[in-house]
Amino acid sequence: VDDDSYRPFVLLLTGPAGVGKTTVADAWARSQRQPTAHLSLDAMRRAVKSRYTDPADGWNDESQRQYELARGNCALLAQRYLQHGIACVIDDAIFPAWQAVGYEGWATNLGDLPHALVVLLPSWECVRERNRHRDRPVSYRLPEPMLRTIYDDMLPWRDQQDHDVPVIDTTSLTVVETVDAINRA
Repeated sequence: VDDDSYRPFVLLLTGPAGVGKTTVADAWARSQRQPTAHLSLDAMRRAVKSRYTDPADGWNDESQRQYELARGNCALLAQRYLQHGIACVIDDAIFPAWQAVGYEGWATNLGDLPHALVVLLPSWECVRERNRHRDRPVSYRLPEPMLRTIYDDMLPWRDQQDHDVPVIDTTSLTVVETVDAINRA
């Protein structure tokens, strides 16, 4: 690290399914001047191969347990990276009003690690279209009713009282423009 004033931190990137969190997180990490790692909570969840519980199939005690394990593992990895001067971006669907998968769990797991939360929240039409054109396997595309529920559950980020959390409308932004908007936020 070539800048003595640089202090690595964790960027939590959230938004509804289909918003492009993983793509943007990867692009943001690659664009940084200092060493930066990208951790995907979904990838960490999918490390469980036998008896993996896919949240798309419904949320239950085992889904919650596997989510908490993945979140904790991401936080532990982030801590290790920061100890070695490497910043992290973690993408996850962090819900503003659903405590089980809300920001409080991240704050607890990250403890005193410096971190920031940024919300990507485009229009419903944009999320719907991006979900339709996901370049991953078709199984990653969510059924529209589930996608709509997730989107609606993310909307309170726009109305939150704590304006320390930037909400970026990415409806008309490219990935590069979204990275620039995150850097400005």
